[in-house]
Amino acid sequence: MSLGRSEKQEPSATAGQMVLVVDDDRGLTRLIQRALEREGFRSTTASTGEAAQSWLMTQHADLMLLDLKLQDIEGPQLVERLVSAEKCPPFIIITGQGDERVAVDMMKRGARDYLVKDVDFLQFVPAVVRRALEQLDKERRLAEA
Repeated sequence: MSLGRSEKQEPSATAGQMVLVVDDDRGLTRLIQRALEREGFRSTTASTGEAAQSWLMTQHADLMLLDLKLQDIEGPQLVERLVSAEKCPPFIIITGQGDERVAVDMMKRGARDYLVKDVDFLQFVPAVVRRALEQLDKERRLAEA
């Protein structure tokens, strides 16, 4: 159903939330960023683990999309550093094919989900991000109740 000009769409609980995309493939990060922004999310990118860690020391992300294999640090080590500094946002792992076992291990360490970079990857990113943020919002509201 399409909305007419006079009808207002209810803003999503996840609209405007900040997503940090951490991947060393700058072309892919731009595509992910555009896909997220089209869906109403704010986003920023980091191409190294060090850049992501520096950004998170002074900024807040509601969710982080994290590639498992960065040029300067592996995803699990970055998560450990961020947890130690108490600066680790909820995160979703993005991984190349063949890394699913490591991604599942990261789920055990707190990842909200994981996405395999395949041909359909970009079309799934906004929905997976929205679902994770909605779940986090529900958990926050339950904790407050």
